[in-house]
Amino acid sequence: MSAPLDFAALRDQLAGLKGQAYWRGLEALAASPETQALMEAEFPGAAPLMDRRSFLQLMAASLAMAGLAACGKTPEQAVTAVNQPVSLTPGVAAWYATAIPFCGVAQPVLGKTVAGRPIKLEGNPEHPMSGGTCDAFTQAAILQLYDPDRSQAPRLKGRETSWSHVLAALSGMQQALDGVHGKGLHIACGASSSPTLGRQLDQLQERWPEARLYHAEAFNETVALHSSERVFGQPLSPRVHLEQADVLVCLEYDPLGSGPRQTALQRGWAERRRRAAKGEGGALAFVAESIPTLTGAAATARLPIAPSRLPDLLLALSQALGETLSATPRMTTAQQHWVDAAAAALKAHPGRGFIGVSPQAPEALQAQVMHLNQRLGHPDWQVPSLLGYALQRRWDSLDQLNRALTAGRVTHLLMLDCNPLQTSQLARELQQVPFRLHAGLYYDESAAECHWHLPLNHALDGWSDARAADGSACIVQPLIEPMYATRTLHQVVDMLLNAAEVDALQLVRATWVPIPEAQWRQALADGWIEPAAPPIEVADAPAATPALTDIDGLQAVIRPDPTVWDGRFANCGWLQELPKPISTLTWSNVIGLSPRQAEQLGLGNGDGVEATLADQVVRGPVWIEPGQADEVIALYTGYGRTRAGRVGNHLGYAVRPLEQLCVGATLRATGERYRLAATQVHHHLPGDEDPPIRVVARDAPQLPTQSIPVSLYSPAADGGPQWGMVIDLDLCTGCNACVVACQAENNIAVVGADQVAQGRSLHWLRIDHYYQGPLEAPRSRFQPLPCMHCEQAPCETGCPVNATVHSRDGLNQMVYNRCIGTRTCASYCPYKVRRFNWLDYSADAAPSLQAQRNPEVTVRARGVMEKCTYCIQRISSARVDDRQQGADFDTSGVVTACQQTCPSQAIRFGDIADPASAVSQARRDPRHYRLLEALGTRPRTSYLARIEEEGAADEH
Repeated sequence: MSAPLDFAALRDQLAGLKGQAYWRGLEALAASPETQALMEAEFPGAAPLMDRRSFLQLMAASLAMAGLAACGKTPEQAVTAVNQPVSLTPGVAAWYATAIPFCGVAQPVLGKTVAGRPIKLEGNPEHPMSGGTCDAFTQAAILQLYDPDRSQAPRLKGRETSWSHVLAALSGMQQALDGVHGKGLHIACGASSSPTLGRQLDQLQERWPEARLYHAEAFNETVALHSSERVFGQPLSPRVHLEQADVLVCLEYDPLGSGPRQTALQRGWAERRRRAAKGEGGALAFVAESIPTLTGAAATARLPIAPSRLPDLLLALSQALGETLSATPRMTTAQQHWVDAAAAALKAHPGRGFIGVSPQAPEALQAQVMHLNQRLGHPDWQVPSLLGYALQRRWDSLDQLNRALTAGRVTHLLMLDCNPLQTSQLARELQQVPFRLHAGLYYDESAAECHWHLPLNHALDGWSDARAADGSACIVQPLIEPMYATRTLHQVVDMLLNAAEVDALQLVRATWVPIPEAQWRQALADGWIEPAAPPIEVADAPAATPALTDIDGLQAVIRPDPTVWDGRFANCGWLQELPKPISTLTWSNVIGLSPRQAEQLGLGNGDGVEATLADQVVRGPVWIEPGQADEVIALYTGYGRTRAGRVGNHLGYAVRPLEQLCVGATLRATGERYRLAATQVHHHLPGDEDPPIRVVARDAPQLPTQSIPVSLYSPAADGGPQWGMVIDLDLCTGCNACVVACQAENNIAVVGADQVAQGRSLHWLRIDHYYQGPLEAPRSRFQPLPCMHCEQAPCETGCPVNATVHSRDGLNQMVYNRCIGTRTCASYCPYKVRRFNWLDYSADAAPSLQAQRNPEVTVRARGVMEKCTYCIQRISSARVDDRQQGADFDTSGVVTACQQTCPSQAIRFGDIADPASAVSQARRDPRHYRLLEALGTRPRTSYLARIEEEGAADEH
């Protein structure tokens, strides 16, 4: 067990901080010798040796398929996007509009292909929901396409077989089911919004009316399905338009966090913040939550609270809004203050407020929230414009499937595009079912318990359709011919019905048969075929008094992991190495404790504990999370996999999600010690008197004028466009989408947990997480740090071989074939944004790297420095493209990878020499400032200060 932290001393230290004082983490605050050495190191020590076998196993997901040929083939029926980005060189790349389904929600994208191979995904700029942006999961989908651990052929009892044998088995199943109208057929299915799959399931139930369908999604983002059915008589899911919400109240609800609707909700909230910055309404967020989230980090007022106290909080909020409810809430002074502020804000913005609640909340809470949202609407009580409802398919729950298994009513069990044995607990009687079939991307934990396993296509090599978060229908068209002997889910369902193979495109086209061919081809080019339907009119929701209950002792909360979700992305190296937004941990899950709880138990980060829940026992490492509710143990799903693949197997602990908000738990120390790979304290910026993140009040958005030291050197840049970047910290939520986009664009290697733990991650763009305030309830702030591209760059003067140089257009460039690995430039860089390539990650991997790697970017060898280049390859492509067309260089058409994908559009890039450019306008904003300006480096990357409401920024 580690030496316990002195929490009393830490609290005294924080109480003495004045002004804009930030801290990076508990170890950094305590200034332990190990942490100080890591934070202050100019570069890590020599890399340990790694045997070839271990290295290749680790890198399997990022090296793609060694057996692939150099060129692929795009399906003949695929149609390229009409509006091609200007940064492309004609004849080299083609772009196709498609979509990536995630938990049943389509993420509209454009896929870039080179020589018939998809290499990069971007948000579809023509789609009204995407607007050209996307999230980290969508960016990483390109890597999952090339995962060599994907299932490649059908299996019978673990052995590969042929599709002809599958058809013969399904023919026998049909004969058995036809005679009993499908009695005994039970189908568990992952979340889907596909109109084609819906049509097929309707046909299946028409043929076999006794068949039963079950929803097998661990985290159902369509909140309140069961409650809405009881309240409104039909299963509904809300569609929230945060761009119209002056006030957002969240009760264990994280709309800005990871999930299938993150892109739409972040775009909406960012738009609301932009309008508020211009004086057009408010952008207030009141968040009550047990575990720190991205929404809590963006909150105007955040309240740490145990989930069992939410009914009291909602009851008090309802009464403050004028509801007459009989019960009396139990409130602390802090909780009452939060309720009064939230209620006052909602009353001050009639028709412009929204209350969100966790989908795991008790039905009475969800029903009461629906009722309050209707009351907060327009005077006629119609559904307000910021909240609409969509009708959902009725599904049975897996609890009902377990009852059927226990009763012996299941003769044929099908698991379609889901892994219920990993994410839930099926009854032991599962083994007695005579016919068990699984269809999925991987031969996973559920597939291993079935007789038959059918491999499914990836979204990028198969035809389908799905609805986006706004309800519009997207066509999922393949960017490449299927790599393996796989089939789409639609083909599998059609086989269940007809025991014959039908072309996947034919099945999807049959759904949209009323659409003329010309309109169909236009839909393929656009990426979407049907706009969102208008919201469903619903009856008034009756008021419901939440039951006031409490849990004695500790209570466990189980959340999806921010980077691997429920485990479906566990074999993706990019997402495993992506720092989790709040904790910055990689490659593992943890058991989160509050500082006070850790203090009482004498625990520190990495100490082993055992958490006992009602039906689960979990052993794992402690992570102390400032701002977490004291009564709460935080657990995260997605790990403990045994059949994820060679990258994702045997990492972290396994835990099944809860159907409710929390359960009682006990905790004990095990005496074990875990090594955790967190990036929180990898780098420390000099100049504590110069705060990295600056804050202004909304009523006084003017920063003091910065004093720039006089330079004795002439300007480094002297002609052509002058590139620069401005990052708006008022819009950045720390979601990390930009980090994965940069990795995909620039061929950045995965290094593994051991290397990350030593401070050697290779991400060119990092997002620093800062705390501000007391241990129990600090604010969180995020700051993306790419290369600053300094006009007076210390790295350039320090390099002994002139490997880092300044271009005429203001770029700080790396000449890789000059670099001899002295690492002097990293030592001289005050921003610590350079990365040293310790190992030759591209060794013996050239054939496989060509499958996904960007051919416009050099694959770096061992012993060279790497860093952000402002996506110079995109700048060059745009310049060449304009030259070939005989036009002047249009600098406004250059978009960096991080700028492109950011859901909040917090990044502006362009020519700072052009006063009309967006980046130049941002540099004239009164909130504009440069990081460590007193050093005289004159960075081209700069920031806009965070805006806080009147009073919130007074202490700064």
